[in-house]
Amino acid sequence: MTVNASKVTGGGKSNIPPLEPGSYPARIQSVIDLGLQAQRPYQGQEKQPAHELMLTYELSDEFLLDEDGQVQEDKPRFVSDRFPLFPLNAEKAKSTKRYLALDPTQEHGGDFGALLGMPVTVTITQSKPTANGRIYNNVAGIAPMRSKEADKLPALVNDQVLFDLDEPDMQIFKSMLDWIRGVIAENLEFKGSKLEAAMSADPAFNGAEADNATANVVPEDGDDGEAEHDEENPY
Repeated sequence: MTVNASKVTGGGKSNIPPLEPGSYPARIQSVIDLGLQAQRPYQGQEKQPAHELMLTYELSDEFLLDEDGQVQEDKPRFVSDRFPLFPLNAEKAKSTKRYLALDPTQEHGGDFGALLGMPVTVTITQSKPTANGRIYNNVAGIAPMRSKEADKLPALVNDQVLFDLDEPDMQIFKSMLDWIRGVIAENLEFKGSKLEAAMSADPAFNGAEADNATANVVPEDGDDGEAEHDEENPY
């Protein structure tokens, strides 16, 4: 797998209130390769598996509160965006829209990893309440930030994270939330992969199979099938 679109050939509970709909200043904090994933049927028709990415945006002016209701400026909130990765000539694909919003001249040749740390305006919406009353935030779109605003944007609080299944960094993999590791380890190309070999050789996983080595607790989805994890730093 890859995090470069030009090389493509073909839940937890939280008491944190959802963010209100609107546009938020942010930076791209992580780009995670989720591998080849099964896709949900669309209008009753089966869809072919597709490689997926997850982008995480660190919001620059929204923070978690401590138990006394005080802002914790070392704990910014996050929203994430998960989507299939298609070649850039797939004009209607979400991956193409996301990438070209930030690199319209394709200066970085479709490489999402090159966008890490980039200032961005994230448009956030709310899902309809789920059966248990929970509301999720979803990323409706992103846009570049004007230079005079980007110049004033704070630096990332958290380190940039890039995870590529072509060369899996086990330190990064082990630092991820359990459910994200579970999604990655259940990708359709896990068997025989570099990640499987690395997990088998790592004492932290005791040579176990993916379903035993990762606690795959996937959060409930929002309306569009995306799941948020801005309750805490996901890495």
